[in-house]
Amino acid sequence: GPGTAWQTYLAHDFGSTAPSVTYVVAVSPGGEGPDGKFYPRDSLILIDELATCKRDRPSEGLGWTVPILSEEIVAMCKRWGIPARGVADDAIFAKSGHTAGSIANEFSRCGVHFMPARKADRLTGWNIMRRLLSDAGKPDVPGLYVSRSCEYFWATVPYLARDQKRVEDVDSSGPDHAADAARYACLRREMGITRHKLSGV
Repeated sequence: GPGTAWQTYLAHDFGSTAPSVTYVVAVSPGGEGPDGKFYPRDSLILIDELATCKRDRPSEGLGWTVPILSEEIVAMCKRWGIPARGVADDAIFAKSGHTAGSIANEFSRCGVHFMPARKADRLTGWNIMRRLLSDAGKPDVPGLYVSRSCEYFWATVPYLARDQKRVEDVDSSGPDHAADAARYACLRREMGITRHKLSGV
């Protein structure tokens, strides 16, 4: 019925010399996913990934411009039949001093619409993400699930080192771009739920 619609949004971590990573995130209404498996309500599934890294060099980006990146993001969204909108790292909303305005403005002009992930507190994001990952597979609580097609996620996230000074944090000198994009996906979910509660629904 109409109650079983899956919500989708994008989660994006921008890079040019570093890789850019964009996920198509699906939010389960509590039901079967495209793969026929059951996902508890409010679970997040990263169903597709666009990562602009050099083959076998997970820390090096391809140097794509925003128009090229946008074209690929729009194409990925078309394959899933979803709108190209979601959350991205706060840095792309800064006015960078050139006439075009922010990177986010440039994305908008190319048909990809982002709002800030509000990543201010990294630890909150990691804690939410850790909890969702550890709850994946439990039948009655939401979890974070990652499809096999998200190759860059699987190639980098499980191997990220912890920060030596803040063990709760991830060492950002490693290839943390997939982890960051996934963290924004998790923050967006928390924001969505909070807003939901506030509106008295």
